[in-house]
Amino acid sequence: MEERLIYIPPEGPPGLVPGLQNVHSIVGEDSLRKLVSDFYDQIPGTQIAFMFPKNLEESKIKSADFLIQVTGGPPLYSQRYGPPRMRARHIPFPIDEKSRRVWLSCYRKALDIWNADDSQKEILWSFLKDFSGWMVNLENKKEE
Repeated sequence: MEERLIYIPPEGPPGLVPGLQNVHSIVGEDSLRKLVSDFYDQIPGTQIAFMFPKNLEESKIKSADFLIQVTGGPPLYSQRYGPPRMRARHIPFPIDEKSRRVWLSCYRKALDIWNADDSQKEILWSFLKDFSGWMVNLENKKEE
């Protein structure tokens, strides 16, 4: 297995997003699970599909549990899987800025059809942009 240097984004881990801890109480668990499911339904048709299992059902559950927890809901992710440590969990996957943008575009589409008010969509979008920036672990190669 080829070793690779792990890139650390210079901006560091994401900070607090105002309003994020209230999203769950406003939109509810079912709505967040639907958003995550709609996101994952797009993944198979993307350039990042190779990073995900063929069957996305478990990924949908885990990711929804995480999103529920970070939006102020019950700590489902931590109870079921331990501390989130998302950056560490994503290190095995080669995530560069291009991959991040593909991932974000899938979430943008899911947010666009999500049945929530614009303020909740913007809060989540802000979180997803910051969160995904911290998941980048492979520096883009400069075009020569």
